[in-house]
Amino acid sequence: MKKTMPAPTRLPRPLLLQQLAALAACGATALAATAQTAPPPPSRAASGTIRIENPQDKATLATRIDEAIQRAKARNAAPTPPGARRRAEPLPSVEVRIPSERPRMPAKAEAPPPAPPRPAVQDPGASRRYIQTRAAELAAAAPPAPPPPPADPRTVRWDHASGDKGPQAWGSLHPDFAACSQGTRQSPIHITAQDVAVGPADPLPFGHQFFGGTVWNTGHGLELEVEGASILPLRGAPWRLVRLQFRHPAEERVHLQNYPMATELVYQGPNGQMAVVSVPMQLGNPNAFITRIWTHMPLDAQDRVRLPQPVLSVGELLPQDRRYYQYAGSLSAPPCTEGVLRIVMKAPVSIGLEQLRLLQRVSPPNARPVQATNGRLVREAQ
Repeated sequence: MKKTMPAPTRLPRPLLLQQLAALAACGATALAATAQTAPPPPSRAASGTIRIENPQDKATLATRIDEAIQRAKARNAAPTPPGARRRAEPLPSVEVRIPSERPRMPAKAEAPPPAPPRPAVQDPGASRRYIQTRAAELAAAAPPAPPPPPADPRTVRWDHASGDKGPQAWGSLHPDFAACSQGTRQSPIHITAQDVAVGPADPLPFGHQFFGGTVWNTGHGLELEVEGASILPLRGAPWRLVRLQFRHPAEERVHLQNYPMATELVYQGPNGQMAVVSVPMQLGNPNAFITRIWTHMPLDAQDRVRLPQPVLSVGELLPQDRRYYQYAGSLSAPPCTEGVLRIVMKAPVSIGLEQLRLLQRVSPPNARPVQATNGRLVREAQ
């Protein structure tokens, strides 16, 4: 069995220097005691070999050894008392082996890609061309930046004018508005006799619940955000009235008739589906339903005024003739979402001239131009 020798114990630096100094001084002590004690045999002179691993101790160690040897020499040269025999003793030898420092190898690093030759400093034009060339190379090597995320569609500016933010440009203003230009069932439309199919239909049982809300000048028009329960049973489910929108002129045209104003009632179904009931209005006597809302009309854009109490009822707005047209359409403003049930009452209600003028003063014209029917069928409910 192979025995393994234990590794020598490495002393701390201060203790090592102290022992070296003591070893060097032992010779001086032995010389000083020559007169009293018998000298040891020459063959047993004090000596030692110490290997210094740390090169930083060179100067300190050399200084201490030199001082110890000088003190030993001084004591050896001291006068001997008369009659005493003195025998010269060898000085202790200390052999110090200090390994040479090895140069540290630099850490391996990846070689940088070769750069084009740099121009002479004396040529400013060449330096400029070098910088431009290098910048173009770095730009070509960099990955393309990701496209910025689309803005919140609620913050996109649009209007009903004929400019670059008008109805013709809505589809290009935001990805969520794509249906405004690509949809095939957009609203409003022009209802003509050739598109109408007459037949029986369920009556619209509008409730007579009173509701209130907040009148809001959106900057695009005037709206009433409904507070309270106003339910319309439709397609076997209850639909809740969520807002009223006031358009001038009316959006849908019926048999070439274009009304100066319309009130749109927006309902929401249990699964989030939407229905819009449009009540056309023609000039005549003042409308009591409109008067209750115009009393709290906000005059500036983005202003809101809350009605003091629920004083409105849908039954008061609707005409006595409850016949209507019905077709599959969309919202008539961005994002132009399709799948909206559009209902247009056949008979108009009256609106006073001053009531119409007041709306025109606080709201710009906000009717979208009529859209292509694209073969859609309009049902006339009898």
